[in-house]
Amino acid sequence: MLNTLQNKFLNVTKTVFPDQPQLFVEWNEDIRHLMASEGDYQPCQSLKAFFVIMDRLGKDHQLKFENMEQWVQDYKDEIRSFVLPYIRIVGEETTLNSLKSSNRQVINSLLNQNFADSGSALLFHRLRETISKNEFDIATEIPTAKIAEKALEATAQVRSEDAYLKMKSNAAIEQWKNLTSQAITSMDDLTADIFDIVSILWMQQATHKDQMIHFHTDDALNLRRLQGRSEDSDGYQTSYRKKERDDIMKRLAALTTIWIRIERENLRFINEDQGNFEEIGQVQFNPLFLVDSVTVAYRGDNPIGIYECSIRPGELLSNFLFGSQKSSGLLALKTLEYHPTKQKYHKRLSRYLSWQWRIRQKSADYLRAYHIGGEKGLLNVMDLDVNPRYGSRIKEQFEEILDTLQMDGIIKEWSYKEKDLEQQIEQERNWFANTWLKARVQIIPPTEITGIGDDRDLLMIEDHDYEPVNFSTMLKGLTETEAAASIEAVEETLVTPENINKERIDRGLSISQAANEMGISHSTLSRYERNLIKRPYTENIEKMKEWLNAN
Repeated sequence: MLNTLQNKFLNVTKTVFPDQPQLFVEWNEDIRHLMASEGDYQPCQSLKAFFVIMDRLGKDHQLKFENMEQWVQDYKDEIRSFVLPYIRIVGEETTLNSLKSSNRQVINSLLNQNFADSGSALLFHRLRETISKNEFDIATEIPTAKIAEKALEATAQVRSEDAYLKMKSNAAIEQWKNLTSQAITSMDDLTADIFDIVSILWMQQATHKDQMIHFHTDDALNLRRLQGRSEDSDGYQTSYRKKERDDIMKRLAALTTIWIRIERENLRFINEDQGNFEEIGQVQFNPLFLVDSVTVAYRGDNPIGIYECSIRPGELLSNFLFGSQKSSGLLALKTLEYHPTKQKYHKRLSRYLSWQWRIRQKSADYLRAYHIGGEKGLLNVMDLDVNPRYGSRIKEQFEEILDTLQMDGIIKEWSYKEKDLEQQIEQERNWFANTWLKARVQIIPPTEITGIGDDRDLLMIEDHDYEPVNFSTMLKGLTETEAAASIEAVEETLVTPENINKERIDRGLSISQAANEMGISHSTLSRYERNLIKRPYTENIEKMKEWLNAN
């Protein structure tokens, strides 16, 4: 049966997508997994889109899926136009990945972008999280953090070893020792930012794993969009205060004191994009970053600090940032701008979503909801307090963080998965622990992540939580599937302030007249159109939806 199905898809892809030779290979692999009844397997976005359009055509024209070779030519254009937006172009190069000749050029380019290519392997993400939350145990002789998740088992230590440093002067050695002496107290969200910044700059410029790049504190301060006291003709900020530069260099020095080791022998690093693995034997402790060519700044004859150096990732880290095992994702550069203490939760959630979206990229499983509470929940990701005594404050803070990420373009939209959540909360005394912590949120990535400009296209494929057997069921008949429900849902106009405002104006109605037709107060409608109501009542949304989609 599998060979027959593969032949059908081969013929269809040759007919409909002759210019997309990689499509059959990708679909063929997905079909094999689906027919093997791998319940948690998610096919690629383009195959999901193909299922949906074929199901629609079958229902509209009484066509049988098993006979698709006979009728697909008649609907070729319709199928192509529907599926093409979901096809991932393999090996596509973007300006995000192009090499730049100098840091200045890289910085100026990044300042004109919303997202940048950064490390996104599981080890990279967990190390960054360990650094941001300072999870090193200082009770041990050497401050140590254990990292254990899925197949990964590693140890990170903060060490004072500096034998590998190549410094030419005693002044440089003394300045560097002064910086690294504060390493364990410097593990925070600003240090996690520097981890990202150095990785981004190195990935943009490196042509081989051992390449050093030049780093200046002003590079990081520019990327954090802090205002310098002078500005060059190209907009690059300079003449920062000594404390601002010291804060950056102290964090960079802290990163160079971190040594990592993979604990499990012959650990399999899963390549989540390709589905294969490369065995890496147990290794000794390896420095996270290596520095060279440290330059000491002087005021007169007195050394006042180190503000620039050459740097590269260590052997282990470089495997994940360069070459065949490179694992990268897009990080919102706005993350670097958030205040490292006042907005640390914003930073942590943004980094986590960047990592999650990279994992979900292949199957475009972007709309799977996130849990709020629990060990894997978003509150734990951010390290937010879950004390029920402050339930209302925590809920408000959580929603404010998501609202800010949406306003800043890091996410496109968010909503609670449980549509009647607010009503449940109003009716329950112990709502925080019993209801809210168990709730989920759906977070829609921006277009830069999904490559899909219209939310309706994204929702058509992914709006429902598919049961594990659904895609296999589609392959075996495409009878009653949840894809049909997705199609019906997307045919309705979404309720948004912009859509409500446009429809009201198109109908030539005042706010009072439209509100009267909907059955809601004119003040509610006015505030909603102006985007002043962040979480409208479900009842009002349903009334607006009915009005918006009325013939």
